[in-house]
Amino acid sequence: MKQRRFVIMGAGEVGSFLARRLSSDGHAVVVIDEDPDKQRIVEEQLDVAFVLGNGSEVPALTAADVAGCDLFVAASSSDSANLAASLLAKTLGAPRSVVRVHSSEDITRFGRVYEKAFQADLLLSTQLLTTTLILNRVLGYNTLDIEYLASGELQVRRIAVEEDSVLAQRALRDVRLPRDTLVLAFVSESSVTVPRGSDRAQPGDEVLVIGTPEALGELERRVSRQRKRAGFTVIAGGGDTAAAVIEALASQAGRIKLFEKDRTRAEKIAARFPHLNVVHGDVTDASLLASEGVRDAAAFIALTGNDETNLMACLIARELGVTELTALVQKTETSNLWARFESLDIVSPRNVAAKQIVDYIESGYSSHVITFEGGQAQYVERTVYAASPVVDEELRHVQAPAGILVAGVLRDGKAMIPRGDAILRVGDRVILFVHRNEIDVVRLLFPGSDDV
Repeated sequence: MKQRRFVIMGAGEVGSFLARRLSSDGHAVVVIDEDPDKQRIVEEQLDVAFVLGNGSEVPALTAADVAGCDLFVAASSSDSANLAASLLAKTLGAPRSVVRVHSSEDITRFGRVYEKAFQADLLLSTQLLTTTLILNRVLGYNTLDIEYLASGELQVRRIAVEEDSVLAQRALRDVRLPRDTLVLAFVSESSVTVPRGSDRAQPGDEVLVIGTPEALGELERRVSRQRKRAGFTVIAGGGDTAAAVIEALASQAGRIKLFEKDRTRAEKIAARFPHLNVVHGDVTDASLLASEGVRDAAAFIALTGNDETNLMACLIARELGVTELTALVQKTETSNLWARFESLDIVSPRNVAAKQIVDYIESGYSSHVITFEGGQAQYVERTVYAASPVVDEELRHVQAPAGILVAGVLRDGKAMIPRGDAILRVGDRVILFVHRNEIDVVRLLFPGSDDV
């Protein structure tokens, strides 16, 4: 990469790790933080400039010369401050911004609203990235990225194609794909192809697929080489990340047992997931884990808010005979130490967040997995109004150019992938994949106040 200039708000785990990575690649980096202790640490350990101040206020952003940067990254521990800083940075002249938030719900349900309101070019959730990585390891999936549409009712997943994947072995027409999924594109290093039935992916390619979350989970099981069911799964910790993992594993794991030391949190997660076997107790109590049958678990996932607790719990589970162990680790020094232990998968939110940002930079600032062909094609969401010529027409009879594809429909809160005999109704929310030359046609087919 040629030298660029980056401004990073927040000198915590994510911000410091990213600053170190970018500066070591030869880029100019400015870090903003209002903690004098962090200033001392950054100036001693990193080859970067430092501005002492609040990154969500104009003086600090001006001092960092945010107007002269290639990218502004808001990575502090405060979601609200990060969002506000993005808007201010763009107003002051930053060409693009990345905003880190914690909750996965901020991305799945409200991502488009936040991106538009706060002018964020890329919104990423450490919780969501962490959950995806854990599921890949526990279930053997190959998901590289996920895009959320229609408030999370539909997803587009970018999946790696391995040598013995069914997608590489057969023509697309011969691959038995789940209902409510649709292959949008095969992506190689040099090209993006909207496939025909006779096409097949090559090992090393990536495939973009749209569908409902349930259907995409089934597709992953059919096309991933290391696919597996989780079996009996034990989770330590009842926080937000644990809840996200439970929700994603609910249809995959044979049985899930969760340990939570805090009674209020244990009761809360038990009420949210009635099928869950919740144990109120200390997950580092070896006798408790033994008495609760942890030795029979196929996977043990430690997701408490304390690194040492997670790592100790995994060691106890290993002593009991569990072979698949995953620990959530926040601190750099902790993850570096424990990563040396065999059979223990360390999941570091700072690592996955920094990698996502670096990938965004190296891709030429392409923020959405379904904006492809160098920006030639993108997706838009439209509402079907009574004035639309497509109302009550079967899709196969709609006179639309090849550059417009109706890839998803949201009706009465239920998402579906439409076929040729699907009929669009007033009030439907449609997901369209559109070549940029056909934007005007979209406005004709789907008139109304929606933005395109």
